[in-house]
Amino acid sequence: MCNEIEFVHEKHIKYLNSYTTASNAEELIFNETLKMCGVFYFICSCKILSHKIDKKEEFIEFILRCQNLDGGFGNNIKHDSHIVSTHYAILSLLLLNYSFDNFNIYLENEKNILSNDSSNINNCNDYFKNKKTIREKTCDYIMTLSNDDGSFKGDIWGEVDTRFVYSAVSCLSILNKLNLISTEKISSYLLSNYDLNQNGFSWISGNEPHAASVFCCIATLFLIQKLYLIDEKKLADWLSLRQTSNGGFNGRAEKLTDTCYSWWIFSSLIILKKYKWINKNALKNYILLCQDLDNGGISDNPDCLPDICHTFFGLAALSLIDNLNKLEKKLSLKEMHPVYAIPLNIVKKRNLLYHDIDIL
Repeated sequence: MCNEIEFVHEKHIKYLNSYTTASNAEELIFNETLKMCGVFYFICSCKILSHKIDKKEEFIEFILRCQNLDGGFGNNIKHDSHIVSTHYAILSLLLLNYSFDNFNIYLENEKNILSNDSSNINNCNDYFKNKKTIREKTCDYIMTLSNDDGSFKGDIWGEVDTRFVYSAVSCLSILNKLNLISTEKISSYLLSNYDLNQNGFSWISGNEPHAASVFCCIATLFLIQKLYLIDEKKLADWLSLRQTSNGGFNGRAEKLTDTCYSWWIFSSLIILKKYKWINKNALKNYILLCQDLDNGGISDNPDCLPDICHTFFGLAALSLIDNLNKLEKKLSLKEMHPVYAIPLNIVKKRNLLYHDIDIL
């Protein structure tokens, strides 16, 4: 392309603001069964754009009300706990600078202990003396999903795939509890999902490799310091082949491109230190083409309607691209951490594992 497409920074902020115009901000974000992930996409998109989040306390209350007695978080209030929604909840609380060492006063058996009675409020510390913090309860829940082979269930119903391992390990890393898991078993399980013929990771063993599963696996291996177990060049080659003639990535061979893969694949290549293997300018232009230049937001493909999911993935990928050259930043986006999928400054502020390692 002769001329680079404009990045409509202010339009994206306007688009995000449209989600908080109702009295209950979280009600506008995603549908009934996917609300927690929508909340994360919204909050993180605001952080990437350095945009102040309105109704912060409202979001925190919603997230806390989604925690169940088993310690996990559902995708909405009174929904069953799931490891993925738990991961999104922990990431969102982290982004909102909420302490995991607080007690969750909204849990069903504790929700009525606080009232307008000041004496009741003053006595809440005594009530919580033998209670568990959000950190403790969440870790307890995650470990109930752990299997002997190193895999993790998504919920009590037992489904297993590589997403759930990443969600579990990322949460435990954020909560500073990686000592609870066996890194040997986890790495063994992840490697069992590696396709030696195509050189990619599948969701479950024997299935076709998928770009998002590749991210989940290598990000997990990075966190447990087992990345050396894979052939990084062969894996990076498979990832590079996902870039198509329009500059975007597909998730599998012969599939259509989608903005979300811009994050899954480019972040993976950064972790592998092979990001120069693809045309990042073509990728950038593809994402910019997916913008709604009039109303803001980013869609899965050019000329499609934007949504909060692809807005997040598009902004996150653009952040990675723009921050590779720290001397010539053009888009004014917060730098993203390619493993945790949140801004690097927050990873450093909360002193998370590997916050000080330059993996570029």
